[in-house]
Amino acid sequence: MQQRRAQRQTQRDAYRAAGALADEVRGRATGLARDRVTHRPQQGELAAGAGENIANEAYLVPVDRLREFHRALAGLADGVPGIHIEVTGPWAPYSFATPPAESRSA
Repeated sequence: MQQRRAQRQTQRDAYRAAGALADEVRGRATGLARDRVTHRPQQGELAAGAGENIANEAYLVPVDRLREFHRALAGLADGVPGIHIEVTGPWAPYSFATPPAESRSA
């Protein structure tokens, strides 16, 4: 019973640490990006590697700030057991396209 309780506590601690790091990523990235979109976390075959994806965000970063963006996030999860931050891209900016607002004529 104590072992199971310890496992649950370890899992809760990992979720808290992952959430804190996701907040830190947002804080660092937001100052360098023009826009941010939150996507549903990837699961199953779409999620690369073992573990659970808890955040899936896209940042629209100007080309001249890409290096700074990568530096700002590099090593952020170092020393935090069980946490991995993956930065991919660049990707096409289609994630940031929105349909035109509907006009409401009365």
